[in-house]
Amino acid sequence: MSNIKSIEEEIEKILVKEKRSWVRLFELIREVELGVLWKPEHLSFTRWIRHLAYESGVTESLIWKRKKAGEIYFDYQTRAKKKGLSVPRIEDVEVSPDNFELVEKISQGNKEIKDDLMDKVLHRELKRSDLLSAWKSVKTIRQNDSGSIIKKNSHSEVGSSEKEKEIALSVSDIAISLTYSSWLDHFSDVNMNTLTIHSQKNVYKLLPNFSFYSSLSDRSHTIDFLVIENYTSKPHQLNLHSIEVILTEEDLHRSFKSKQYQQHINYLWIAMPSDLIEEISSNVSEDYGILEVHTNKIIQVWKNSPYTPCVGKLDLYQTMLVQTLY
Repeated sequence: MSNIKSIEEEIEKILVKEKRSWVRLFELIREVELGVLWKPEHLSFTRWIRHLAYESGVTESLIWKRKKAGEIYFDYQTRAKKKGLSVPRIEDVEVSPDNFELVEKISQGNKEIKDDLMDKVLHRELKRSDLLSAWKSVKTIRQNDSGSIIKKNSHSEVGSSEKEKEIALSVSDIAISLTYSSWLDHFSDVNMNTLTIHSQKNVYKLLPNFSFYSSLSDRSHTIDFLVIENYTSKPHQLNLHSIEVILTEEDLHRSFKSKQYQQHINYLWIAMPSDLIEEISSNVSEDYGILEVHTNKIIQVWKNSPYTPCVGKLDLYQTMLVQTLY
């Protein structure tokens, strides 16, 4: 189809009546762009998009988002082909284009993370609610405000120097890596649930800079990252993981204060960059597992954290419930 008027009529029909046909919409827009079919009636492709939005009664941003979603998927297909992997044709994809946009935002340009997320989305392992939760965590990390975890260490805020900004970015990268559960896939423990009951919902929730009041210690505590999941136990049980970020050797001993709230947590973790592992891992208490953060923002379990039955989960659950209701 090369007649611009016929293309516009089909696009307008999709935008007005068949909004779920976003793949076809993308294909038509791409045909106009690559064939420069917007000439000579319009001065630019952008002007043509503006005209299309006006005639269809939709926002320009909606059309640009649908175009972007298709481009994200095409890039993913291209990388998969280079790796010799087979992925569905875009015509066969039955995924909301908004999910692709969220994948792009969460991955922050990291292709390894992006492809991993895309695989999970296509295989229905991640739903929109999971992606929204992940994006909320990433946004929280990247916002430089008093409610953020952008820090030099657990409790001192980042300043404006280039070094401090670099450290803040490192913490943000760790957050991106933790926003989905793949690091748990290789977490071997006696409590690992190998026979998942599929009727039960898998839960994985990352809460950055989580503060709660402990009725056991009669004080408040703050966790760099709290992870709530049921991947490593029976589906109806939730496990709590505390993850403290270590970026320098000086941070290490400060992190051990998390033992003060060990009665509330099943697993204690230290997350640190690969280049620190060999240098200071021997100084990490046996009560902690170690998460290795690679330069490509992928996190792997370097040393398992021992499971601890805890008696104070209710304090954290109450805080989480209040935050949900607020």
